[in-house]
Amino acid sequence: MSRAGEVALGIIGTILNVIFLIIITLSVTSLSAINPTDIQQVMEDEIMLQYPEVTQEDLANMDLGLIIEIGSTIGWVLVILLLISVILSIIAVVKVSKNKSPKVAGVLFIVAGLLSGILLLAPILFYIAAIMCFVRKTRVSNHEIDPFYQKDVQSTNSQL
Repeated sequence: MSRAGEVALGIIGTILNVIFLIIITLSVTSLSAINPTDIQQVMEDEIMLQYPEVTQEDLANMDLGLIIEIGSTIGWVLVILLLISVILSIIAVVKVSKNKSPKVAGVLFIVAGLLSGILLLAPILFYIAAIMCFVRKTRVSNHEIDPFYQKDVQSTNSQL
């Protein structure tokens, strides 16, 4: 049985994940290269513009440097999760294209979808491919039929 649908959905989802991975990686690396004091000054200016009731003392009590570090850490965690998702989706596409173990490929598609996000297009494609892997049955070839049944079918065919 051809698993072209699962392979196509897996490849499209993987390509979308790679594009998103590149965008997130470039964003995180460019933000890491900027001087934290410059970012902190820009954030303070924006807070003062949007909330005029905030005083300099309030800004001094806020730890904006910690917020910047947390944002950078979250960005790198996203990069790592997307990288793992891309690797798992490639493995799943290879497994389903050889039609060796579509159930394992379905599980890998689900895990890749969970790691790449919830409401993005790539995970939705991975979930659809996983459902197709679980639902579609592979056809049984003649050499996999029980030998006893084979003899019974041959004897009835010879009598006709």
